[in-house]
This record gives sequence, C-alpha cells and structure tokens, in this order.
Amino acid sequence: MLAINGGTPVLDEDAIAPWPEVTDADRDAVLRALDRSTPWRWPLEDVQELEAAWAEHSGARFAVAANSGTAALHMAVAATSIGPGDEVLVPADTFLASATCVLQANAVPVFVDVDPATYNIDPTKIEQHITPRTRAIIAVDLNGLPADYDALHAIADKHDLIVIEDGAQAHGATYRGRPVGSLGHLAGCSLNGSKCLSALSEGGLFTTDNERWHQNALRVLMFGDEIRGKTREYNARIMGWNYRLHSLAAAFARSQLERLPAMSQVRSTNGDYLAKSLMGVPGIRPPTVPDGSTHVYFFFPALVEPEAIGLDVDVEAFRLAVKAALRAEGVPLDEWQRVPVPGQTLFQEMRGYGRGCPWTCGHSATQTPYDPDAYDVATDICRRRLVLGSSTSSFGPPNGMRLMNEYAEAFHKVLAEHQADLVDLTMRFAAAD
Repeated sequence: MLAINGGTPVLDEDAIAPWPEVTDADRDAVLRALDRSTPWRWPLEDVQELEAAWAEHSGARFAVAANSGTAALHMAVAATSIGPGDEVLVPADTFLASATCVLQANAVPVFVDVDPATYNIDPTKIEQHITPRTRAIIAVDLNGLPADYDALHAIADKHDLIVIEDGAQAHGATYRGRPVGSLGHLAGCSLNGSKCLSALSEGGLFTTDNERWHQNALRVLMFGDEIRGKTREYNARIMGWNYRLHSLAAAFARSQLERLPAMSQVRSTNGDYLAKSLMGVPGIRPPTVPDGSTHVYFFFPALVEPEAIGLDVDVEAFRLAVKAALRAEGVPLDEWQRVPVPGQTLFQEMRGYGRGCPWTCGHSATQTPYDPDAYDVATDICRRRLVLGSSTSSFGPPNGMRLMNEYAEAFHKVLAEHQADLVDLTMRFAAAD
C-alpha cells in the first residue's frame, strides 16, 4: 500500500543526511579564521587563500571571491564593459540571477531555448537570436551538468562573442576533462550554503584568464576603487559595489574545497546510479549525461510523463500526484522554476529600474515583449520537472548507495507497483483543479 494511503513509507525520517557535511576540519578552519581576522583589513588572508585555491582547482589565471554567486556573475558581466544597448544571450530555463546580472549592467537579456536532453542552452538555437548588439552568451551549467562548451565557443568565435560561464550549480563537474570554473572566458560560481562547494552561508567566485577583466572585477568588488599593494586609492574609477566576502565564509569554503574532488565523485556516482535505476520506470524521465561530461547532481531533475502510462490528464495534476505520493514515502521531491525566466513578472511587465529601463532608455533596440510560450522546451521542462538535491535531499556525502537504493525503491513502488493507486490520486488532483 502506498504510504499516502496508509502504508509504511520506504524511507525512515532520518534516512537523509543534510548538506553540507560539516567536519572537524571545517570547524577548525573557521576558528582559525576568527583568530586571524582581527585586526580587520582587506584583503583578508582566508579570502586570498580561497582565491588562490580556486584558481588552482579550476585552472584559471585569476580568481576573485565575492559575497554571492549573483555578485560574481554581475562582476563577470561588468568586467567586460557590457552596458547600455548591449544584448546578452541567456538560457530560458535557469535561475533568475543568470539574467538579472545582465540587467545589473544596464544591458538586455535575450533568451534562448534549452536542449531537451541536457536542459542547458541549446547551441542550435543561438544564432537565430544574434544581432549586431549581441556581446555575450551566458552558459549555465544547470543542475550540475556543464553546457556544451565546444559548440558554444565555436559560435562565439564566429560572431566575436564572450562566453560567460554560470557554474553556480556545478562545482566539481568536468567537461572533456576540464573543470567547471574556467570553461568560459569568464565565470561566476556560487558558494551558497546549499551548493556543491559551500560557504555554509553565502559567497561566490569569479574567474578569468584576462588581466584587464580581472582588474575590472576587483573594481566592481570594491566600490569601483583599487588596492595597489597595501594602499587603497579611495578613487572610484568605475561604478562599483561592496561585494567582499566574509572571512569565516571563505575559510569554510576553502576547507570544503580540499574535499571537493572526493565529494564530487560521490555525487556523480550517486546520481548516475539512481538515473540508471529509474530507466524504464513508467511515467518518469531521469536525467542523462552526454559523453565527455560529468554530472554532480546539485539537482537530480526528473520529468513526469503521464502519457507514458496512457494517462490523458493535465501534466500538473500528475506531477502533484507523483510529488505527494513520493513525499509520503519519505522522498522529498519538490518543484523548481515553474515557468521559464522570461515568464516571470520582472520580464513580463518590463519595469526594470523603473519606466522600462534598460529597454526604454534610448540605447536598446526596440524590444518585443518577452513571450514565455516562445520557448517550447523550457516551458515543457518547467511543467514536468520535479527535483531531488540541494541541502535537504543531497546527493553528496555521507549519503550513498543505501539512500539511492531507497530512492529507487520508492519510485518503483509509486510509479510501477501501485500505478493504479497513483492514477486514482492523479484524478483526485485533476478534479480539484
């Protein structure tokens, strides 16, 4: 019997260890940083050590730590001097910050549909959106899987564009043997507490090989000002912000980075195993990983397919039924990004900074209102997607094969063994709509 109907759940309440896994080494690192941070001065040693370690890990020439992944992405856009009148291509299915970092530079996001297999920006649909105003492509490594960078760089080289990597969900993943963090000309990654590389609170990492962009990023980080040696000029050269990272967050992230390769291997093994276990389970489509890439499963996206079990019903009703039934079994499935980004109110109403800027400020081309229905694949993914991962159902250690087997057992129970009960539950949701 399904747990939602009174049966015994597959998973116990304490089956899932939360993320991040905090060790004594992490605690010691934070305490050392506390002792080192007085007197306060910038840049702090722990921040510098994190920057050096991330540059070494990613293979980038320069790294700058910031106080969020959103800040790091904005630094990447601003560092290239993208500004009013410029357009930047962004995948239609991503987290909002992948697009608002463009707005923060007074530039205009232009959305591109995503690939139905990888859920990342679809290279075959990019060129139709390129105009004389296009300056860059933001490539998001969504869910923990790197985008198709060979194809993206070929397009960028052809049209003289910049590739900005949004690696917020994919620390530790690789593309053709190269690590996330240096797959674009610049990159911004998040250290949010839930991420695969965590600062426990908030944080971000900017990387590039370009010295001028690195210098610009440092100015954006700190009020447009510069620190040369140990002397601050107190002379804002460009528009800047206060994006500096807290030393305790830097210390925690630096300690976690020591274990990132091992943690990433666990994540990849867990996710690949569960995806293989769910192949052939009716009504659900597990993620796939292209040859040459590794996936670290910040999210494990599963798409519901009622038509696969012959059920002619609204997809939303089936999704709600699958979610409710599996949550009752102890599997904390949830929804994520319910509409493509261009369907969010910010873009539908095009208020921007007020009075429609940056779209109506005299520098941008005439803009057609954003139509979320123009992105068929992204719209379909958003309608069907359920996710595991993040902090509360993490694929990272100490979670391992025991948990993956229990997840798989619960999916089989709900979607295969008790399919008739799931159909009944779906019909109840459909009738209540």
